[in-house]
Amino acid sequence: MDANLDSELRDDFLVEAGELVQRLGEQLIELEASPHDRELLNAVFRVFHTVKGGAGFLGIEPMVQLCHCAEELLNDARNVKLVLNAAHMDALLEALDLLNVMMAALASGASMSPPPVALLQRLQPVVEKSPAAAPTKTRATDPIEAEFEALLDTLYGQGGVPGAPAHAGNDIGEDEFESLLDTLHGKGAAPGAVKSSSADEKNTEISEDEFEAMLDSLHGKGSAPGNVAVTPSTSVPAPAPVEATRSPAAAKPSQGENTVRVDTARLDTLVSRAGELVLLRNRLLSLATRGENETLSAMAGDLDRVSDDLQTAVLGMRMQPVGRLFQRFPRIVRDLARQLGKDIELIQEGEDTDLDRSLVEALADPLIHLLRNAVDHGLEDPAGRERAGKPRKGKVKLSASQRGERIVISVSDDGRGMDPEVLRRKAIEKGVIDATQAARLSEVECYELIFRPGFSTAATISDISGRGVGMDVVKTRVAELGGTLQVHSRLGHGSTLELTVPLTLAILRVLMVRLGDRLFALPLGNVSEVFELNPQHDNMLDGRRVTAHRGRALMLGDLGEWAGIGGAGGRHVVVLHVGHMHLGCLVNEVIGREDVMVKPLGPLFEGVPGIAGATVTGDGRLALVLDLAALSQDDGRLLPSLKVSA
Repeated sequence: MDANLDSELRDDFLVEAGELVQRLGEQLIELEASPHDRELLNAVFRVFHTVKGGAGFLGIEPMVQLCHCAEELLNDARNVKLVLNAAHMDALLEALDLLNVMMAALASGASMSPPPVALLQRLQPVVEKSPAAAPTKTRATDPIEAEFEALLDTLYGQGGVPGAPAHAGNDIGEDEFESLLDTLHGKGAAPGAVKSSSADEKNTEISEDEFEAMLDSLHGKGSAPGNVAVTPSTSVPAPAPVEATRSPAAAKPSQGENTVRVDTARLDTLVSRAGELVLLRNRLLSLATRGENETLSAMAGDLDRVSDDLQTAVLGMRMQPVGRLFQRFPRIVRDLARQLGKDIELIQEGEDTDLDRSLVEALADPLIHLLRNAVDHGLEDPAGRERAGKPRKGKVKLSASQRGERIVISVSDDGRGMDPEVLRRKAIEKGVIDATQAARLSEVECYELIFRPGFSTAATISDISGRGVGMDVVKTRVAELGGTLQVHSRLGHGSTLELTVPLTLAILRVLMVRLGDRLFALPLGNVSEVFELNPQHDNMLDGRRVTAHRGRALMLGDLGEWAGIGGAGGRHVVVLHVGHMHLGCLVNEVIGREDVMVKPLGPLFEGVPGIAGATVTGDGRLALVLDLAALSQDDGRLLPSLKVSA
């Protein structure tokens, strides 16, 4: 086989197999809860069967061996020779992990080791027929499904199917593969082609229409006019001849023909160019508002509308459903529950909520920490729940929704909840705050103590949580993404941690402010509100400048002092929500909202704390974009003076 063709086939296999395997972990967890769900059994079986076939064609023997053993176990479950239990699922999930490792090795060109013998032995089915199970045939009883499975077996060389070619292994030759394709497209009869087993054998070939009709039937598309009409054979139980007619709707291009795979680097370039267009639009709008040329103003308005539409379309191309992020969590919760001896149900909602693809992976670690803490700290063990008058099975809910231009992801549990008094006492014991500060904390501020470095309420240290670093990691990572965190809890009823992040990081919406004669851009997602400082409410508390705002003390930081701009004397307060903290920043003037493209400042300014980059404003001036997560310290203060030179 040509080397370039071989590389292309490998890449295609990795893409297609990766899409199949991506949901497999979640499907296996669902199957453990519903081991008699035949549709789910068939779906999981087909994943291993299809991956095995592609691996066999490419000659990847370790992957073939692993998938074959998993496939045999699942096939016995499909044929009701056994009922899958927790031990079976442990082996199947371990096989999935190893399959992912093998695919990564194939993608990188690394060597691939054979699967461990111990794992293959655990995948060997111990056939014990379930007493409650009704006997079924060893092959699919649906004629179309049986014929299609026979085709798959012939194509993948499983053997044991009438008409299947006899191979020494699981591989098939290139000539045989092409011959099988010819058969499927009606160009000839390949050796071992599947034949009808009815009394009147009319045709040994399967047309392309018939093949697509079988696919429609297998995927449960119903029997609408134009779909496959099946007439079972009355003489033998084998599949009857299949007749199919194509409706006008079926003649339309398939979904695959309407999509195209694009390299992410090209997509990022397109997003960058759209951002440049946004900057030019801002400048043109600024010029148009200052002039009296009606034609220029009209053109600027048209450009504004077109650029908005283009920006929306380009950003939409970067979006992925948050369900891709959620797919990995059922496995994590399942393993933790088994390790802790807890009975837990994970409920997921809002999986179709779209999220910027750059945030999908970035949010994985923070959400894992939140889930681990909900399972370990939040939920009681079954006996404890019974004593509290609750069901033995605890619930953890993971949900996502869009609120304006922000994505909100929450992790909630129906466990023990948090006790503010316990949090105060632990904070004093660990030296996080002193007794005087603890006495002034509100209930909400007590909950936010869990984000302090080194804080933990765990009595013992475990490998799961309780080391006092998990929630601090969450706070730091969420703040880096321009996100916020809020905690809600009710003692005895459970807790909810709400994580909010921007819809996209590609084009940043900012609040433009002035300090002295310089412009600064504050990410709008972190801005809660703006108000005028009342001098009568400007006080000092514990050596910090604070003001009374909405019934609580709001810590103030002077951005002009931080930027080294003497005599700025700002009286406008911009309330920022960074991670779990609130901070009021003093500025001279609030200019307004803008959409900007953040540009790096180059190696000279690389690593300067508090500065994320720069952008060009509508009037052509340079504005520094602030990194609020790096600008604020753990105690809520701003960093020491930056001394930005003029």
